[in-house]
Amino acid sequence: MFPYRRAIYTAEATTLNLEPTAPPRAEAIAPPREVRKVSQRVLLLDDQPDLREVIEDYLTSHSFQITAVNNGAEGLRETIKNPFDLILCDMMMPQLNGEMFYWALTRMRPAAAQRFIFLTGHRNDPISQSFFQRVNAVVLYKPFKLDALLGTIRDVLKKLR
Repeated sequence: MFPYRRAIYTAEATTLNLEPTAPPRAEAIAPPREVRKVSQRVLLLDDQPDLREVIEDYLTSHSFQITAVNNGAEGLRETIKNPFDLILCDMMMPQLNGEMFYWALTRMRPAAAQRFIFLTGHRNDPISQSFFQRVNAVVLYKPFKLDALLGTIRDVLKKLR
């Protein structure tokens, strides 16, 4: 005999059914599995540690996997190890600036060209502007709001689907 009893409730009265019932199946009482979305992998290149940390923390809180480096040479090492869904790239960095990083990476992985968002505080730099036009770049000018960054990221990722 099963130890479980089933109560039957009606609008007129409450009755207790003393007939044995089967125990609940394991599937019925197990908590539902969480459906986890696969995190997008983002490479963040910026030589300003404070800004890099703020962006990294913000994007991590929005379920992105962030790899942060402070120059293009380190960025190339990371991209050789693993591909990234998106690349946030500062333009003015030591060792290998944003433009040189872009050309080096897209020579190895041409499809990466569509995965860049450039970050720069030099809105009026003619060399950078020429580069942005030549490669049809997505650019955020510093200072920017984190919500604007997130919106830009979502727009670029949507275009890649």
